[in-house]
Amino acid sequence: MFRALLRRPEARLFFIISVLFYICIHSIDAFLAPTMINQGIEPQVMGIIMGASGLATLMIRFPLGIISDVVKSRKIFIQIALVLPIVAWPIAWLEPNSITLYLAKAADGVTAATWVLYNILFIRYFDRKEAPAAVALLALAGPIGVFLGNCIGGVLIHYFANNIAFFVSCVSALLALFLTTRIRDVHDPVKAPSLKACIAGAKLQLADRSVWLIGILATIVILVPFATRDTLTPIYAEQLGARAGILTLLSNIHLIFYALAIALCSSVFYQRLGLVKTAVLGILLQVVSSFGIPFTSNLYLIYLLQALAGFSFGMAFAAFMSLSVVNTSSDEQSTRMGLFQTIYSCGMFAGPVIMGVMMQHINLSSGYLFIAGLSIIAAIATPLSVRWVHSRKASLPAEISANRSLASARE
Repeated sequence: MFRALLRRPEARLFFIISVLFYICIHSIDAFLAPTMINQGIEPQVMGIIMGASGLATLMIRFPLGIISDVVKSRKIFIQIALVLPIVAWPIAWLEPNSITLYLAKAADGVTAATWVLYNILFIRYFDRKEAPAAVALLALAGPIGVFLGNCIGGVLIHYFANNIAFFVSCVSALLALFLTTRIRDVHDPVKAPSLKACIAGAKLQLADRSVWLIGILATIVILVPFATRDTLTPIYAEQLGARAGILTLLSNIHLIFYALAIALCSSVFYQRLGLVKTAVLGILLQVVSSFGIPFTSNLYLIYLLQALAGFSFGMAFAAFMSLSVVNTSSDEQSTRMGLFQTIYSCGMFAGPVIMGVMMQHINLSSGYLFIAGLSIIAAIATPLSVRWVHSRKASLPAEISANRSLASARE
């Protein structure tokens, strides 16, 4: 099926754009934290910079979804977001300091917030019956793009200066921007909802306590890789003598096992364990991986724990993604998912910031132990969140009828 979809020129072009998108927003992540420490930037400031992308995503994602549905144009928002890293990373290369690096990471965060628009626009190129395969195909762009970004960045850093990897994000965004001029901005045949109608639908979701609890627990789950894989682990590995090649390998190991866990969730874990046990087991394995790394100096054991970290994150995060739309009507799913994604973006910001503060005022190991303790709390609270999810009330027919104008906003 994937091969058939990729035979279509427009689908093939959009897939390439999506791969470039992921190279743009993640190519520097495996190397940036140790680079900043080596440049003399304080750990606390380093954490704030690493969390800038998460903060920008948190602030932009939910309102962007509403505005793009009212305007009924996704392509223009995608193009504007791609311009930001094209401008920001060369400035950071010319004058690498805390301010320029913060702005560059924030630019990546704004760009990352547009990913939901890629999904909506891509689905429009296919018939309804082909939509599930199209979504699965586009999901492959993530691991492919991050893997290529890590490899390209690692090679450039190995043979040249560390800052040269900044141009990976810039060049990939530039190529993606050029290619977007050759795709169509497909519009819905349904009349666009008004801004007032979109805001009314958003308020209904904001009042749902189960979305908030699931989102907070997902925040803890996603906080783990952003705090460890992208912040603490590269710094710790470099202290043990690792260079760019090892840092690339560590990031890619996490990525490969994360993708493996995602693939096994629906076909194996959900069927044999169920959503709740899958989420709890994934979180407990995150505890093991976080607790184990600071107590070993053996890089081979760190590789193993990094693989476990990626696999456990895939299990837990996929389960919470599924729980976010359980007992939810089709009219509510996209708005609820948008709110859920906005909430868990807090972890992308908070993880690096907290780790930077703890590194500066305590030590590196304390960050891992804090993450492990937080994950234990999340594992205990998960069954409660599931009870709240199962107690969700079906929307009243009158409410559903009143919000039909939101249908085109809820993909």
